[in-house]
This record gives sequence, C-alpha cells and structure tokens, in this order.
Amino acid sequence: MRARLLHHLGVARSAVRAAGRSGDDAAVAAARARVRLAKTGLGERRPAWWDQDDAARRARWETALAELDAQDPAPGWSAQEGPGG
Repeated sequence: MRARLLHHLGVARSAVRAAGRSGDDAAVAAARARVRLAKTGLGERRPAWWDQDDAARRARWETALAELDAQDPAPGWSAQEGPGG
C-alpha cells in the first residue's frame, strides 16, 4: 500500500507543477488536495500514525487509496501491494 500511496503522491506533485506552469489555479488547488490526501494516507498529516492502532492506520491507508484510485487509478496495479498484482 505504501508504494501505491507514494505513486499517487508523485503523480499529484507533478500535477501541481504542471498546473502551476499553466496558470490554472483550479487545477493547482485540485492537485494540492491530492498531495494532501496521499500524505494523509502515508501518515505524514494528522493524526500522527504513531498515535493510531493498527486498525486505524489500515483504515487511513485504505480510505486514502480508495479516494486516490477513484481520481486516477494507478495503471497496472491491482488492489494488492505492488504493481502487476
């Protein structure tokens, strides 16, 4: 799951740069929201991952991935941990 979240984070960061270069404020805001969501899934935003039990951390990952995948599915990745299944 970490690899998938990192993939989404990289894609979102690229989208922030591209939208910024094009001057599209709405696209910048949307891309920044995706960065925030990926970072939340990774535990880099509140609540702190070390303050959560295993079930809460898993729920955080799964919720973030479901939302990110709905926006932009990672090509070639299944619901498993890594590429290709």
